[in-house]
Amino acid sequence: MSDKKTKTLLQGKLSPGLVKILAKNNLHTVEAVKRAYPERLLRMPGIGIVRFRMIEAELIHSGPYRPLFAASPFPEVPGSTLKNSPLPLATVRRLARNGVFTEQQLREAYPEKLMKISFIGLVSLREIERIFFPGQRYDPPKRKQPPPNFPRWS
Repeated sequence: MSDKKTKTLLQGKLSPGLVKILAKNNLHTVEAVKRAYPERLLRMPGIGIVRFRMIEAELIHSGPYRPLFAASPFPEVPGSTLKNSPLPLATVRRLARNGVFTEQQLREAYPEKLMKISFIGLVSLREIERIFFPGQRYDPPKRKQPPPNFPRWS
């Protein structure tokens, strides 16, 4: 009986939706959540970083969890000198997959060859222009629309 008195239920401590998610993962008390913190909570279905931080703020009170490892500050794109540019990493990777590794190659491919690269659209092109071609703006030719086919009334 004394064991039940020392257990603190989650109701009222966290939002009802979060309590439900924790209950689905067999965590019904504050003590159980503290035992699951941080690794088990981070792996739980339904608990993302936002909910994890909510649990942390309401129940843990020891400051934010910081993992012992960190991602590399410069993700590798082998052979590309564009990785040190302010271009988004996704754009640098797309360019590298299509043989554009240097600023010179980028300048040679601008604009027609760049527009043929899969997933390089006007938004990416505008970012490239802002960084490497200030003051320039490529406007792709507009496609001619075929005339509408109106039904003929006889």
